[in-house]
Amino acid sequence: MAEPDPTDLFLPTSFPYPVKVVSVDATAGSRIVRGTRLLTYSFVHVPTNRDAQPEPRFGTWDSAIEGQITSWGVVPGDVVSAKRAREQPVVVVLEDCKHGMQLGGMCVLCGKDMTVADYIGFADTSRANIQMTHSADGPTVSLEEAERIERENIEELLNARKLTLIVDLDQTIVHATVDPTVGEWRAEGAAWKARHADKPDDDPDDTLNPNWDALEDVAEFKLKPEFKTPDAHDGPTYYIKRRPGWEKFLREMSLKYQMHVYTMGTRAYAEEVCALIDPTGDVFGRRLLSRDESNNMTRKSLERLFPCDTSMVVVIDDRADVWEWTPNLLKVVPFDFFVGIGDINGTFLPKNTMLGPAAPEKPPPAPTKLAPGDPPSPTRTPSTVEAAEKALIKENEIALEAQVEERPLAKKQEELKEEVKADVPVLKNDDNELARIRRLLEEVHNEFYAAYDKSDKKPAAVGRRKTKAKLSYDCTEIILRKRAQVLAGVHIVFSGVIPLDTNPEVSEHWRLARMFGARCSTDLSADVTHLVCAKPGTVKADAAMRRGGIHVIRAEWFADCLNLLARQDETLYPLEGMRTTMGTKAAPASSASPASSSTAKSSDDDEGWDEPPAPGGSLKLEAINWDDINDEVDAAMNESDDDEEDEAGMGTGAGAMSEDEWSERDDVSSAHTNSAPNTPTRGKRKRLRSVTPSDAGGVNGSPSSKRKKLSTGSERAGPSSASKLKEGVTAEELASLKKLPLINTDVPPTSGSRSRAGSDAGGGGDEEEEEDDEDGEEEDDEDDFLARELEEDWG
Repeated sequence: MAEPDPTDLFLPTSFPYPVKVVSVDATAGSRIVRGTRLLTYSFVHVPTNRDAQPEPRFGTWDSAIEGQITSWGVVPGDVVSAKRAREQPVVVVLEDCKHGMQLGGMCVLCGKDMTVADYIGFADTSRANIQMTHSADGPTVSLEEAERIERENIEELLNARKLTLIVDLDQTIVHATVDPTVGEWRAEGAAWKARHADKPDDDPDDTLNPNWDALEDVAEFKLKPEFKTPDAHDGPTYYIKRRPGWEKFLREMSLKYQMHVYTMGTRAYAEEVCALIDPTGDVFGRRLLSRDESNNMTRKSLERLFPCDTSMVVVIDDRADVWEWTPNLLKVVPFDFFVGIGDINGTFLPKNTMLGPAAPEKPPPAPTKLAPGDPPSPTRTPSTVEAAEKALIKENEIALEAQVEERPLAKKQEELKEEVKADVPVLKNDDNELARIRRLLEEVHNEFYAAYDKSDKKPAAVGRRKTKAKLSYDCTEIILRKRAQVLAGVHIVFSGVIPLDTNPEVSEHWRLARMFGARCSTDLSADVTHLVCAKPGTVKADAAMRRGGIHVIRAEWFADCLNLLARQDETLYPLEGMRTTMGTKAAPASSASPASSSTAKSSDDDEGWDEPPAPGGSLKLEAINWDDINDEVDAAMNESDDDEEDEAGMGTGAGAMSEDEWSERDDVSSAHTNSAPNTPTRGKRKRLRSVTPSDAGGVNGSPSSKRKKLSTGSERAGPSSASKLKEGVTAEELASLKKLPLINTDVPPTSGSRSRAGSDAGGGGDEEEEEDDEDGEEEDDEDDFLARELEEDWG
């Protein structure tokens, strides 16, 4: 073995910085052992008592390792700050042994006991805490040793022109169940086959189970329960269906990849399954990692086997979420042979939403600079970890027992028989997913070595602490490039898919869409190409269909694109109730955003929204000055205090609305202000109160005089553009007003208009009377002074 590199020693982070070096107590070239004093330092102590003065204090720093000092980085009188202590070593020591590989509390290299504890507080066991073997009882190594091992492994792979492939078992290569129905069906099929081995089938009542053809190659084995109990039985029988094409897949991929198994099943289960798919051990050998060794029962991590470099590693798994969508992953469509069973070893896993992880767990920190004397960081106690794992395992056992008792396959077969009135198989043997995955793996392998052959053929520096440039022959870059091509050129808007309480831009759907090359928006802008909907009937779905040129599709399209690593045919995913995934081209909207100009879904607005407005009666629409009308509405709004208060209250609680609800409000507003031909649905509106002399700055007069004053800019109230009065006055309503008899303003006011006259006459008592009459005068509200004034101006 080559001579180890010198060890850099850094001051502990727990020192009261800044510190001043008083003396160097061990000279360069001298030998040191554990406990040898290295230096003495001083620092300024600030008492907690407010009246006390700061005072100098002293401390010493002793060695936690053995070896020979080669050089010092400080001299007496130096002041060391916390930043300098982190970045620059204080002393360099050449050790006899770095204890970089340990097993059972002893150094594998020198045999020294690593569990000795003393006042220094630095345990030698912390120097080799990386577990990178497939065994739970295997040796642990230091970061430096892990880098050396991976460097050697990379050189071997490059010389053999192979890559590394991590293979999941359940629902990737095999599907398993403990449903005893499978055993009964297999027994029936085997008995039928034995009866008809030597004689023809002449008994019409002696029929073969329709599932026999698919079950003929199913294997089985028994496993003992993980926890022995007084009433424990021998454990359930596991029935294993190997995925069609598994033999060719394993045989061909083993020529191009060094293959490892990484499963959430137990070690005993994984060994039994590997004995079925690799009986000779030529494919996987002893490279098998189960949940018993992975130290995590809900997540899988590449760092468990490859702590320093993953540039030559590819993963195939049906669960992308447990890998947190690592760039090394090729997602596999789950093998669901036993219908309704799922993953028997995934009961304790997070619910499979297909669309990735929750917040990613932080990986365990790598051992960095050696700083003897640092206090150990608090961790979970072994007892709490063991209790949590036992609870998860017990939950999985309960699920298996329920599967044995409930017999879900038998129920599925009965349901199918009642539905089709015939004996048809519920189990299908038509899966071809491994052929697709094999082609993808061959592409990754070919692209990697094509890029490697064009390079200088020098392996990159291995190590998590080293900053290295991206290489063209990197599996992560190749897979990320393939992902980005899937939805390239696609501009997606999600409708009803992202939860209301989630910021769309940080949701997993948005993140995955971007990862796979798509652009995302929250609004139906002009360049949107796809609307991905969770359900039909949303405002955005209706608007997209009317506008045309947008694929309005189910969310399954998005999921299948990610699963299959290829853009799927949109015509196969029409939204329920829609005529087609591409709406017919509608008339261009008047506003810039199609979403803002679309109409909310209602019986009043659905029909004829894009038809040209037809003139009603004798009303000449082209003769109307709409700017004057808007001024009239603004003037009316400025006279109403109540409506301003109501408008201020409308914003309350709006933050909890979904995007579609906001779009619906905008759409309704647009439909009313854009002179739509249909009659809008009008909401309840309060009576307008006339402005009293005190409100109007002492100006008395008719509404006409007030409008004239407003037009000169001498009187202005707060904004009121959001009022429903603006929305309510349409051309069609004005046409209907032409049919009403002209109201003579000289006639004494009726019950519908008395508050206006009474208010201008100078009394506050009519306001109280007006409030009493509001509930019973909704129809009178429609006949307000604004309609009369407009009638006068146009009549």
